Amino acid sequence: MAEMIKGFVIAGPASGVGKTTVTLALMAAFRRRGLQVQPFKCGPDFIDAGHHTRVCGRTSRNLDGWMLSADRNRDIFCRSAAGADVCIVEGVMGLFDGVSGKSEAGSTAEMAKRLGLPVVLVVDASSVARSVAALVHGFETFDPKVRILGVIFSKVAGYTHYDMLRDAVESTCGAAPLGY
Repeated sequence: MAEMIKGFVIAGPASGVGKTTVTLALMAAFRRRGLQVQPFKCGPDFIDAGHHTRVCGRTSRNLDGWMLSADRNRDIFCRSAAGADVCIVEGVMGLFDGVSGKSEAGSTAEMAKRLGLPVVLVVDASSVARSVAALVHGFETFDPKVRILGVIFSKVAGYTHYDMLRDAVESTCGAAPLGY
């Protein structure tokens, strides 16, 4: 029987929301707890992958749904995951952004589904409160095959602001507010 691979994808509604910062923070937190973290990056981005490698002490691998076949991506993922306690895949651009506006080809969402991994959505909350629930709900329902596990808010003004964001998501969405 194949070993169950534990992992998740970090994604966002767009570029610039804090995906890399959250990804690196989570990788470092798991490492501090003594876990072996295997990092991955969607797309041909070698700068983020270099940061992942430094934080995790394991070479970050690129996964790419546009340049590589589904089988090749799964092979890279499974081989690299060997010996890891958790795999963290940092997405590219927005969760559903790929090579076309008409399909998921090359998107982080496509990769999450192919690997059978849930998604943690990073949302820039700098200018939003309750409306964040509409955004998260939209991402949860846009493609029901993409499992949005939780939400991490970036650019939060403080605990009172986070409290509003958490209440909005908890009262409306299936994803768990995981912090800020």
